[in-house]
Amino acid sequence: MGAISKKKMKLSGWGNNKFIDCKVHYPKNIDDLKALIKKNVIVRGLGKAYGDSAIQPNGTIITSKLKKILHFDKINGVIEVESGISIKNLIKETIKNGWFLPVTPGSKNITVGGMVASDVHGKNHHKVGNFGNFIIEIKIVNYKKKIISCKKNKNSNLFNYTIGGMGLTGLIYSCKFKLKKIMSDLIYQETIKNINLKETIKRFKNSNKWEYNVAWIDTSAIDEKMGRSILYRGRHIKRKKLILNYKEKKNISIPNFFPNWFMNKFTIKFLNFLYFYISSKSIGEISIDKYFYPLDRIKNWNVVYGNKGFISYQFIIPYKNSYKIIKNILSIINRNKVYSFISAIKAMKKNDKYLSFGKKGFTLVFDFPIYKNIHKVLDEIDKIVKSNYGDIYLTKDSRISKKNFKQINKKFYSSTFKNLRKKEGLFFNSLQSKRLKI
Repeated sequence: MGAISKKKMKLSGWGNNKFIDCKVHYPKNIDDLKALIKKNVIVRGLGKAYGDSAIQPNGTIITSKLKKILHFDKINGVIEVESGISIKNLIKETIKNGWFLPVTPGSKNITVGGMVASDVHGKNHHKVGNFGNFIIEIKIVNYKKKIISCKKNKNSNLFNYTIGGMGLTGLIYSCKFKLKKIMSDLIYQETIKNINLKETIKRFKNSNKWEYNVAWIDTSAIDEKMGRSILYRGRHIKRKKLILNYKEKKNISIPNFFPNWFMNKFTIKFLNFLYFYISSKSIGEISIDKYFYPLDRIKNWNVVYGNKGFISYQFIIPYKNSYKIIKNILSIINRNKVYSFISAIKAMKKNDKYLSFGKKGFTLVFDFPIYKNIHKVLDEIDKIVKSNYGDIYLTKDSRISKKNFKQINKKFYSSTFKNLRKKEGLFFNSLQSKRLKI
């Protein structure tokens, strides 16, 4: 075992709203990973969790050097990779062989370990559910520094509670999962404008047979325009012959000079208005990158919120009374003038996974600047989510209280998870798990 790279640095989630001094380690292999296990550590990939779920002052283990493809069955589309490999590097290899991720989040700059820990969902949740549905095996290093192989029928509790377990059951070393067969690197997309919330919800119902669905939603529209949106529905292009010309486009970075006031209620309202009106109904073929990862075109788009950062907030509410509930939440946002520009709504299917986010209903996500009244407003929305049997996505969270989260999501406080955490809990903890006492 060679020397493990380590240093002290300030870390934050992608929201840049909380910076913490941390001891940071960069393991290069499984032996390095084992050597780093001590009390109070957490794993971090590429830092794209929005809140404090991948931050631990005592020891944050960054897995970006653990990025090998361990095995790739190109005939059957089964792959095993180290946890630190990014979607970006993974799909470079899989697409050229006619395979794609069965579920992908909205950024390529996320590691497979992060995908497991968050049990990510994508634009096809209404069809296939979470990433965890495609996982075959996970290898975890526990507090005794032992590698444990976990499958549905082997160490099943550890398998089930690691998926969506926010890295709290041990250090994920590798993941084996099933890929999706594709015949083209293009997506057939239809873009549809919806004039209000009723039309948005109706359009989702009418688009249920489409492989992928997601809509940008205008949080600042009022009255009869409230809930207007732009729906992007898509499906993989089918060919008789494999045609793959995937080439990653170069991304750009923007200067980090934005003042804290730049993203305010006036600029966001204008941007929402502009985005809705310059977008037009369209039909055609676009690249996988353009459909799934549009925000990645700007590497550091989060800097536009200034050095105070922003708060990302994602929740889900059941389909029953969804129009009334979403309208109420949008009304609260409007009444308090806490608008969001990067805002989306997706349909989800029933999810029986143990700790995973998702149930039959609509999920909405908002990115809010640090308005003076934002915490009060989000506390109010928490109550609505709670009273309607909804859920909060921990990968986006940086501020919910233990009391509210425990009432919203009892799964993280179940006796089975507590038993798994009895010993591991002394070792694997994030700022988020400490805050929520899970």
